[in-house]
Amino acid sequence: MKMNLSRIYFCTGARNHDLLKVMENIPTYFEYDERVASFKALGFSKVSSAPVAICTTSGTAVSETVSAMLEAYYSEAPLVLITGDRPKKLHGTGSPQTVDHELLTRGVRRDYVEISLKDLGSLTLEGLKFPVHINVLVDDTIPHEFKTLRHDSMDGFKSFIQKFSRPLFLFSHEHTSMRDFVHKFSEQELPFYAESLSGGRELSSIKTEKMLLSLFKRGEFDSIIKVGHTPLSKLWRLLEKTPLPVFSFDSRGLSGLSYGEILPWGSKELLSSSEFWKTLEELKKRDFSGHDKKELHELIVKYPQSEISLFSQLQDHFLEDDSIYLGNSLVIRFFELTQKKKFRLYGNRGVNGIDGQLSSAMGVASGVKNKVYAILGDVTTFYDLSSLIQMPENLRLIIINNKGGRIFDMLNLDKRIVLEHDNNFKKITEGMGLTYSSDITKFGEVQVLELFPDPKETQSFLEEWNT
Repeated sequence: MKMNLSRIYFCTGARNHDLLKVMENIPTYFEYDERVASFKALGFSKVSSAPVAICTTSGTAVSETVSAMLEAYYSEAPLVLITGDRPKKLHGTGSPQTVDHELLTRGVRRDYVEISLKDLGSLTLEGLKFPVHINVLVDDTIPHEFKTLRHDSMDGFKSFIQKFSRPLFLFSHEHTSMRDFVHKFSEQELPFYAESLSGGRELSSIKTEKMLLSLFKRGEFDSIIKVGHTPLSKLWRLLEKTPLPVFSFDSRGLSGLSYGEILPWGSKELLSSSEFWKTLEELKKRDFSGHDKKELHELIVKYPQSEISLFSQLQDHFLEDDSIYLGNSLVIRFFELTQKKKFRLYGNRGVNGIDGQLSSAMGVASGVKNKVYAILGDVTTFYDLSSLIQMPENLRLIIINNKGGRIFDMLNLDKRIVLEHDNNFKKITEGMGLTYSSDITKFGEVQVLELFPDPKETQSFLEEWNT
């Protein structure tokens, strides 16, 4: 790499992972928190008088650097922000972790460079003014023939149904619960997958994401009809590489993909639309209710200390209609895999940022009278430790401590970005006056419950489950 950087503070993420190969000859320090890392970079740039970089993934991670960039702007420090970005054709679509990076740093930088990953290695800092933002477009999508088409009436949906007779219905989430809509749709005898934050997870005719992906790969569906915001499911990301025609009902008017037909209606509009329900009558009833629930239960019993089994045990403790806040990454995926009851679920899925999750859960708890359970991973909790000073009395924090960002293990990425550690939260939570336990039988009794899944059992579970 030709950039004359004295060091790089690297914050882990899948989107900026490939940048490591380009910057491998530069001293690199791995960090949990973008805000902390950017101020470390700022401090080092002041004593070294040499350019220092902070490297982040896409989405809210970029916004966390703005305070340090602002300070660098007014103190004329040689700070360099390097951000890994989604492909250009996903910008403005609401695709996962896709926001306008250029807009985020406008006004706190003196120069901006947008460049492809393949050209990053030849970029120099010569002639650039500090602080500078270098936005790297990491393209992993495959060209396809589908276009984006926006509708203003139900006529577009009627036409879509006439062309595609074997759709999968995918229900994600909205600002408020979609449960009433999902409940009515469940009477239609059509294949659908409802994610946890839809409010109707246990009503799904397709019970697990494993079955969903299997049906998709077998070619059971000729199209996707999505209701709600951008889905969490892996299937949604696969659509950029294995495209199918998609029709989205999204109140934001966003496709969540680089293509697709869109009608800016939400589930409430659909619930009261006689046209929508009448159009569904044209579809042939299809039953995919047979599922792999037995296999899942067998693995839960076989690997009782795996992370998935701990989620199953937690759900045995939760009561119907309990209020639960779900963090990102593996927490929300494993919760969805094991969900078997109706809950009031909350989470930040607009941009899927890992930052601010604990504080958001506290905000939820402050707005209701009943008890709220927040389930977060260890790395997610690290981001927000200072908020524990003012933890609401009706909040119960459950930390799944798997000793690092294990989502990156599952993605087979560079082991360094897992940020493996051997820390726990006992002393810091007790030091803030909170009650603590690592015993699941103390569920609900203590303010902080920290659980430690066995990594080997989790790996064995997932190997057998994904076989």
